[in-house]
Amino acid sequence: MSEHIRAIYENGILRPLQPLDLPENSVVEINVRDVSENVEKESVNKFKIEVFEEWMATLDPNTPNLTDEQISRESIYEEQMNRQL
Repeated sequence: MSEHIRAIYENGILRPLQPLDLPENSVVEINVRDVSENVEKESVNKFKIEVFEEWMATLDPNTPNLTDEQISRESIYEEQMNRQL
């Protein structure tokens, strides 16, 4: 049996965050990788996505879609330069 699980380290003991289908006193092999920073980044990214989706929901559905070129920095800069000429 091979399983990828998450655990928390508390008071010198690794505690799985989900139940394991193992008999009592089973000996297992563990590879440890600290994911604390990844979890924090995932949380921040999830929040950013939620805020963006809330903002998108406020937009008029009849607003035309812009191409990547139309919204690129270079395109906006060129347009502004052409207006000034």
